[in-house]
Amino acid sequence: MTDFVVVPDFRGSQALNAWLAGHDAGVLLQGPDPDSPHPVMDGVVVAQQPPPGSRIERWGTVTVWVRHDPGEGGVREPRDPVPPPGTLAVELPGDDQAAAQAP
Repeated sequence: MTDFVVVPDFRGSQALNAWLAGHDAGVLLQGPDPDSPHPVMDGVVVAQQPPPGSRIERWGTVTVWVRHDPGEGGVREPRDPVPPPGTLAVELPGDDQAAAQAP
């Protein structure tokens, strides 16, 4: 007797979380190219096949498309030299006293 499970909605999930949730639900996740050097562990799931709510055999495969977006999480320290002391005050709006003291 074949056991069936309902496919969860993985869209919008972090890829690793989707993979873990898929395992908990009894399905296996893979990318559209199983031989790709990019694992389905990084990025955000943007599409899936079969669609959410479908019934498939337990441990059947759900294909997911993942967006590998660099996002805003890069280097957060300035890479340029620090402005000379006193020059940043000129750029601040509403501080007339600091602007008057600027060279």
